[in-house]
Amino acid sequence: MDIQQYISSGIIEAYVMGLCSTDEEKELERLRTEYPELDKAIFAYEEQIEKNMLRQTTLPPADVDEHILMALDNLNKTTSPVTPLKNKKRYWLAAAAVAASVLLVVSAWFNYYLYQEKKKIEARGGGPVSLPPGDYEIMKDPTITPVAMYGVASHAICRCTMFWDKKTGKIYIMIHHLPLSSGKKDYQLWAMVNGKPVSVGIVKDEIRGRFIELNNVPPGATAFSITLENAGGSTTPTEEETYVRGFI
Repeated sequence: MDIQQYISSGIIEAYVMGLCSTDEEKELERLRTEYPELDKAIFAYEEQIEKNMLRQTTLPPADVDEHILMALDNLNKTTSPVTPLKNKKRYWLAAAAVAASVLLVVSAWFNYYLYQEKKKIEARGGGPVSLPPGDYEIMKDPTITPVAMYGVASHAICRCTMFWDKKTGKIYIMIHHLPLSSGKKDYQLWAMVNGKPVSVGIVKDEIRGRFIELNNVPPGATAFSITLENAGGSTTPTEEETYVRGFI
């Protein structure tokens, strides 16, 4: 086992924040007894979180931990059943520490998801898989907003993750599960602005395993959705053909 790749996958951050599934947690706890470097990395991250907390001179608003945990919980739904945040020996993980570390955890969570997908593809004989370096940089950029997209109605199994760069108006979409469109149909991304849908563009869903980039996302968007439209797109979204939706 490549333990360094496992350590860098994001599993440690997810474990410390209580976002692992039961199986993932058992695997990590078994491996930390076999690999001293893994055990050391876990303690190092716990100390980092503790230092973040101690550097906080003021506590965040009373409801900040609730909002953060809801956001992490929503992101966690895309890969595994919801696991409540666990304290265990990490009783010092207060709201201030969570607030200081939430962006790091979001990036780590997505990294770990991709790591798991990579293992699945290689196990099926699909050969080694890796993201372009630029995609990793997007995920790690704390100024870029992650948006989890969940399946709607009969398309509940569908999942996408987006990263919205508000400075440039670009959005980066990663397809986790979305049926391939046909030659007669295209997926189209919509942004909800002031209560009205605005077309962002056609989603080239033949691109898998890396980010799909779209430009000109309107400022002030509060939600996004992807619909299946006739080839070339539509001027208004077909609501009954909405596949995924995400909120800011």
